Amino acid sequence: MKVSQHYAMVRAAVAAVILAGSLPLSAELNAATPVGTQQGAISDVHSAFDGIWRNAGRGRRPPGAPLEGCCSEEGWNDYAKYLQPWAMEVMAKRDAALKVGRPLATNTAECRPDGTPTVIEIPYPFQFLRTDKVTYILYEADYQSRRIRMNSTHPAKLQANWYGDSVGHWEGETLVVDTVGLSARGQLNWDGIPHTDALHVVERYTITAPGAMELQLVVTDPGALVAPWTVTKHFRKLTETRLLEYVCAQNNRDMQVPTE
Repeated sequence: MKVSQHYAMVRAAVAAVILAGSLPLSAELNAATPVGTQQGAISDVHSAFDGIWRNAGRGRRPPGAPLEGCCSEEGWNDYAKYLQPWAMEVMAKRDAALKVGRPLATNTAECRPDGTPTVIEIPYPFQFLRTDKVTYILYEADYQSRRIRMNSTHPAKLQANWYGDSVGHWEGETLVVDTVGLSARGQLNWDGIPHTDALHVVERYTITAPGAMELQLVVTDPGALVAPWTVTKHFRKLTETRLLEYVCAQNNRDMQVPTE
């Protein structure tokens, strides 16, 4: 047997093993029950969520920055009302460093996973993809994604991770997402607000008008917050577009920002 024929056979065998062992996300979605089938069909009542969305704000509010002109709708500027003393000390250090032009790095700046709930507020597009059992949210930023198991429950034991364990259900025309099991390595938003692994996040997405969506985000953390914190965000649907490639580490000058 020629060497070239041998390598061709090896490549074919390896490809067969890979295909048999796993399915990429695209194949997983294609294999799911499509909209309109009789068994496990997805209600078209919720089709307004389908497609690509983007934060309707004008960007994030840097710590200590005035509210005028940026992001007053985001609600994170109220952190002094909600943070426990140790978390306030963290933010005081961030504010002080920012004022002297040496901002402390956040997870986002250092190309770590944004995690939940930070990934929700990034100003890059994201896309809802619905199947009968799972709602996916695909984020343009660094190919991040979330899998929300519909009409399910959290497992009794969870290993804390960046995005947590998310389950969802519909309340009328509102998509409700409940997330627990979040690692204390994460942060609440791009400003670097800290949290503990006791964080509990509830998202309520509602279409308020054609192409407009509102999110009520409630975060509860007995280890970092003195009370539940509700943040309201707004999104707009994008048309004639697609999710593009975004690689955080590519030409990321923030990687040189000093760490805490």
